[in-house]
Amino acid sequence: MIGAGQGPIGARDIRRALAEQGLSVSEATISRKLRDLDGRQLTTPVERKGRVLGAAGRQLLRSSLRRQEQSEMLSRLDRVHTVTDVIHLLRARRIIEPEAVRGGAAGVDQAAVRRLTRMVADHDTALAGDGDEIPRALVLDFHRTITSFTDNPVIATMAGIALAPGLDHVEAMLDVILQTRHISRASVAEHARICEYFVAGDADAAAEAMQDHLDRLTDETIAFTSSHGEELANRLLAAERSRHEA
Repeated sequence: MIGAGQGPIGARDIRRALAEQGLSVSEATISRKLRDLDGRQLTTPVERKGRVLGAAGRQLLRSSLRRQEQSEMLSRLDRVHTVTDVIHLLRARRIIEPEAVRGGAAGVDQAAVRRLTRMVADHDTALAGDGDEIPRALVLDFHRTITSFTDNPVIATMAGIALAPGLDHVEAMLDVILQTRHISRASVAEHARICEYFVAGDADAAAEAMQDHLDRLTDETIAFTSSHGEELANRLLAAERSRHEA
């Protein structure tokens, strides 16, 4: 309430606002709570006019608004129900993930190098046997891990949203598309190339390789839809979503 005000807010203002919501609280009780907030530097008295947010209060409000915004973005992403939504998501990832890779390549440590290299090797091993089944967990872990080193907090938040577990059904759909088109193994080579540039500290080359990888995934999704029809692609996404939520 104080953070939403245009100026100082007093105990009487707060009591009146609470009463309009059907809550009966005395001014004395509100004043005690406000003094407690003052002591925690969340609010600051302005003469006898009331309170405004203090430095700690403004920081808390910003954090709360960021969490709310992130929650709303996740809610919107949770409505990826059609193949068109998938293509939009992939195009968003094409912007976000290369920048995350670019921002993380310079500061990666040896432990991260070993982890990423092992992921690529495990992915290659998993596809070396019969069939074309994609080890989904390895694919997702690679993208989530290699984008996690960015030094840009805004990009880090966006990558976390675009690769949120609630969207795993999208990756499952992409798996089926790649299997149908018999090109599952192409991702191994692309991940290996991204990893090679990344661990060498070549930020621009790593970002470009990630961009190329996501361009291909987008193109394959569009080609599958053109060949098999949008209705089938939407049914496939719905089936994978149901399987993921089961």
